Amino acid sequence: MNNIFHMASMARSGETLLLKILSQHEGVVVVHNLGATDSPREKMAFDFLKEFAGTSVRRGHAAFDGFELGRDQVLVVKQGVWRHAHKFKGFVLSRNPFSIYSSLKSYDKGHCDYDSVNNFWFNNQRRLVLWMEEIDQRSVDSLKDLSPVEQFSLFYNIRMGQLIEDGIPVVRYEDLVFDTRRSLEKICKILGVEMDENLLCAHEFYEKGAVGHGGIELSSAIDD
Repeated sequence: MNNIFHMASMARSGETLLLKILSQHEGVVVVHNLGATDSPREKMAFDFLKEFAGTSVRRGHAAFDGFELGRDQVLVVKQGVWRHAHKFKGFVLSRNPFSIYSSLKSYDKGHCDYDSVNNFWFNNQRRLVLWMEEIDQRSVDSLKDLSPVEQFSLFYNIRMGQLIEDGIPVVRYEDLVFDTRRSLEKICKILGVEMDENLLCAHEFYEKGAVGHGGIELSSAIDD
C-alpha cells in the first residue's frame, strides 16, 4: 500500500516550486501538475484521486499504471482549485493573498486578449467561477457582481478558510523561500519520509529551459 497526501492550496501559491522539490525525493511520487501538461497516465491518476475516499492505495491499482510505485513511496496530489469531498492527510501551502493576486495579474498579462489599458483579463471572472464551482457551489452567484479584487478576496477567504477548518498543518510559502531547510524538514515529517539533501538543490536535476506547470522554469533555483 502507498499512502496518499494532499498538498492543499490555491493557484499561484508556489505549488509548482514545491512539487519540483518534492519530486526529487526517492520516497515521494508527485501525481500531477508538475510538467507544463499532464500525461494521460497522470490525468488518469488525478481523476481517480480527486474522488477517492481513502488515504492509501494498493501499488497495483489500475489508476497508477506506468507509475511503477515503490513499496514505501508516498503519493502527493495537488489540491489546488477543488475541495476534496473526503477527509485527507497532508498539509496546506499558504501564501500572502496580495502576492497571489499580483502573481495572477502577472500571469494573465501573457494572454493575447489581455486588456493592457485597463490592466485586466476579461476571463478572470470565468476562471474564478470555475474554481468556485469546485470549492463552494453556493457562493458562485455572489462572485458575479463584484469587482475583480472583491471576487478574488471572496474566493481566497472561502478557500483558505475551509482549509484552516480542516485542521491540517500549514506551510507558508514565505517560509519555504526564506527558511527552506526547516520548511522541507517539516513537510518530510508530515509525509513520513526522511529529509533528503537533494531537496535543497532540486532545480539542478532539471534540464535548462524545462518548463513546468504555470510556466515555471524548473531548472531555476528558489528566488527570494
